[in-house]
Amino acid sequence: MYLIKNVVVPISKEIELKKALSNKLRTKSIENFKIIRRSIDARKKNNLKFNYTILAELPSKTLKHPDVLEYQNPKPYIQTQRKLSSENPFIIGAGPAGLFAALSLVEKGFFPYIFDRGDKLEMRINKVNDFWKKGILDEESNVQFGEGGAGTFSDGKLTTRTHDFYTEKVINWLIQFGADKKISYEALPHLGTDGLRKIIQNIRIHLENKGCKFFWNHKLQDINLKNDKINSVQINNQTFQPEILILAIGNAARDTFEMLSGKINLESKSFSVGVRIEHPRKFIDQAFYGEKTNFSLTGPATYRLTAKYKNKGIYSFCMCPGGFIIAGVSEKNLQVLNGMSYLHRNNNFSNSAIVVNVNKIDFGNKILSGIEFQRNMEKKCFKKNKQYFAPAQFAKDFLENEISSSDLHTSYNPGIFKANLNNLLPLQINEALKYGLKIFDKRIPGFVKKGILLAPETRTSSPIRILRNKEVFASLTLPDLYPVGEGSGYSGGIISSAADGYKLGKIFYC
Repeated sequence: MYLIKNVVVPISKEIELKKALSNKLRTKSIENFKIIRRSIDARKKNNLKFNYTILAELPSKTLKHPDVLEYQNPKPYIQTQRKLSSENPFIIGAGPAGLFAALSLVEKGFFPYIFDRGDKLEMRINKVNDFWKKGILDEESNVQFGEGGAGTFSDGKLTTRTHDFYTEKVINWLIQFGADKKISYEALPHLGTDGLRKIIQNIRIHLENKGCKFFWNHKLQDINLKNDKINSVQINNQTFQPEILILAIGNAARDTFEMLSGKINLESKSFSVGVRIEHPRKFIDQAFYGEKTNFSLTGPATYRLTAKYKNKGIYSFCMCPGGFIIAGVSEKNLQVLNGMSYLHRNNNFSNSAIVVNVNKIDFGNKILSGIEFQRNMEKKCFKKNKQYFAPAQFAKDFLENEISSSDLHTSYNPGIFKANLNNLLPLQINEALKYGLKIFDKRIPGFVKKGILLAPETRTSSPIRILRNKEVFASLTLPDLYPVGEGSGYSGGIISSAADGYKLGKIFYC
C-alpha cells in the first residue's frame, strides 16, 4: 500500500477526487482507495481547494512520483507487564482518560470500578444549565467535573500531535460509538458538545454491559500509604483497598493535587493564561476564506495564530468557530472561561483563547504555585454583585487602556460587565497580549477593531505533573498508582488523554 500526498480538488468539485488522483499519477488503474487526510488549502481566498492524502494500491509505474510514499500500518508498542489479582481495578475520573482506560481493561478481561466526583451526564447537564442561567454552582458537578470530563462542554476537538496505533484505536472507538467516519481523515476533526455527549453515553452503556460499575458523586478524599504502597483510599468517607488506583482526575482537580502534594512526587509545570477573543463569525469566515466562498462546503473558518514577545509565546488556543464563550467555573467566587461549539458550529460568533506562556519565573517555585497563580487571576476577574459575569472590553480599548463606552454584544452567559482588563490581569500578561494582538491584526486586518475580549482563560493545561515511569505509567513514588490524562500532566485534549488511558490498560493482564 502507498500514500499519495497533495491530491488537490476544488471544494466545489469534491466528487472528482478519483479523477484528480488519476490525473496526478497519469494512470487509470486506481480503483480502490481510502482517504487518510483532508485539509482545506485557503491560500487563495474565494478559490479554496481540498488537499487529500490517499491510501491505495498502485501500479509499479507510478511509484517514482515524489508524492508517493510507502505506507506501513501503525503497530502496537505497549508491552503487557503486570498481572493483577483483582478483576476490579479502581479508576478515579470518568473523562476521556478514565473511560478509555476502562475500555482497554475490559478488552483484557477486567471489570473496572469507575468513580467520579460529579454526576452522570444527564444530571450534570441540568446542573450546568442551572449554573449558566441562574448562577447556581455545584462545586462537585459542573463544567469541569462529571461524566465525560471538561471536554464534554467544549468544541470536542480531536486534534493531536501524535498519530500512532493507539490514537487510531481511539478514533475507531469513537466512530463505533456514534461519531461520523469523517473524523478519521479530517485535518481538524471535531465532535461538538452535542456529538460528544451522545458518544459518552454510548460508552457508558457499553461498559456497564461488559460488567463495569460506575459510582457517581464519589470523590477521592485521601490515599493512605504503608511501606511505599497504597494501603487504602478514602472515597466518600468509605475505606477501600484497591490493588491499583488509576488516577484520571483532569487538570481542574485542585483539591486532589493539594491532597497528593505531601504524599507523592509532583512538579509544577508551565501552562498558559490569557483571555477569550470573540468576533462575528462572518468576519472570520470572510477574512480567511473570502466572501465568495460557499461556506456550506467548507464550514466556518478556523485559525491558529502565534507570536513571541521577549521570552513568552503568545498563541490562539481552543478556537471555536460558530461557537460560544462559556463559564467554566468549578470553585465558588472565581471566574473562568472556556469555548464551546455544537457539531454544526452555526452560532453567529467565533471565539478563541489568546494566551501567554507562564512558568516558575511568573508564579514561583513551590509545587502548587501555578494553581495559586490561576486562582489569583480568577479572583480578580470575579465580581460579587455580578456573580460569574465576565469582565469584557473591546480589544482596541484594551490596547488603549480604556474602559469601553459602547455596548458589548457577546455569546457569553450569564452576562458581562465592562472593565479594563489591564487592571485585572498580571502586567507581564498584558504586555504580551498587547504585542500579540498587534501582530495578529497585521495578519488579519480588523482582528483588533472587531474583537471583544473576555477574561480570564486559565485552564489551558495542568499546572501540575504527577511524576511517573515512562514505560509502565506508574507513579515514581507509588508503584500501584497510575496517573493518566490531562491531570497527570502528560497529555492535553480529548484524543491524547484517551490514548493515554487506553495505553495504560494494555499493561495489565489477569
